[in-house]
This record gives sequence, C-alpha cells and structure tokens, in this order.
Amino acid sequence: MYYPPKNNLEYSQQRLDGILSRRRLCFNPYTVSDERLLEIAQTTGWGGDLDITEIVTLHFTRMREVKDFRQYDGIYMTIGESREEIYVPLGALKNPITANDTIQPERTWVGKKPIRNVEDVISLVGKTYFVSRKVRGVNIRGENRVAYRMHRIIGKVTRDASTIREAMCAAKIEMLERILANPQSRDYLDCRKGFFDYETRLRLAIEIISKFHGATPESH
Repeated sequence: MYYPPKNNLEYSQQRLDGILSRRRLCFNPYTVSDERLLEIAQTTGWGGDLDITEIVTLHFTRMREVKDFRQYDGIYMTIGESREEIYVPLGALKNPITANDTIQPERTWVGKKPIRNVEDVISLVGKTYFVSRKVRGVNIRGENRVAYRMHRIIGKVTRDASTIREAMCAAKIEMLERILANPQSRDYLDCRKGFFDYETRLRLAIEIISKFHGATPESH
C-alpha cells in the first residue's frame, strides 16, 4: 500500500538518526565468541519501529487448525528460549506480501530459497531458524504482514555462529540499500529521493559493516 511521503526534514532526519543508532544494526557479530553470539541470538526478541534488522531465533513446533473468526491452518513456533507457543497463519508464510518500500511482491526466504507453497511451510516443522530481517508490507486483504529472511540453525556451535554472522551482515547491508533506494517508505525516512543528504551516512554505514569480518572476537 502506497502512502505519500511526509517530506518533513526534521522528522526524516530523526528517523535516519534513530535507524542508524539502533543496537541491532550497530552490533558487530565478529566481536564476540561463537558461544556468546548464539546466546545473544537465543535471548533477543523482536525489534521495534526503527529496527531494520532482527536477531531472533524461531523453532517451529507443529501445524494445527486454528479457529477464531475464521478457520485456517496455523504453524506454531517458540521464540528463543521461551517455551510459550505462538502461531501465524500458514498463508502468512506461504503467500507473498506487497512490500511497503518497493510496492512489489516480497516473499519469506529460507536460506537462498523463497517459501512458495504449503509443502515449504510444513518442512519448517521441527527445525530452528535465525531471522536476520523482516520486510513490512500488506497481504491481499490489506492486512499488515512481514516477509522474513530465515537461516537454518542445526545445533553445531561453530557452523551456526558462522551462519548467523554472515546472515546478520548481509541483512544489515541489504536493508540499508533498501533505504537508499526507497527513502519514501514510511518504514524508513518518509521523504522523497534527494530530499536531504541521507546518502552519505547510509553509504558510510554500509562501508563500515562490510569490514566487520576483520574484527577480533573478545575472549570468553
């Protein structure tokens, strides 16, 4: 759904300041040990309005029919170390959304493959995934939905830590580039392209993140 940008300089500058200062974006996963990184991924919840990246671990537990004001299939999951199950409609993962920023179809991805059908959703059950980012948008009914970028976690510390580090950095750069391309989105700066010089700071942030891998982990 498209909303005309506000084009309010103070507001857009505050949005830029807020986005670039968020801990999830600034965190360099190469500065901590493998064990500490996995702990962070297991204990961090969903980000807020200004967070363009995520540090969340999901474990999908089961499929079950849900009955509220309508009847549908839901996929249940736990978040991080919590034992509380929550669910989302199967269609929320299976169907594309219209992204708020590009106004184009966007799907949830697992690794390098998009989720496209019921079988793809069912295959998540019993497995654990790290979520590196989500793109906000709406479904065909105009309801708010998100498209996730998920990465399989297999329970091997070194491999999982490597997966999370690579996913984190890729997501940071991807989302900063989406802001550069779509500053007009209300999820980002809410201003037209070139309204003020946001590009210098965004490109500097991308450059800094691209060099994260050279950091030396702290000892634990």
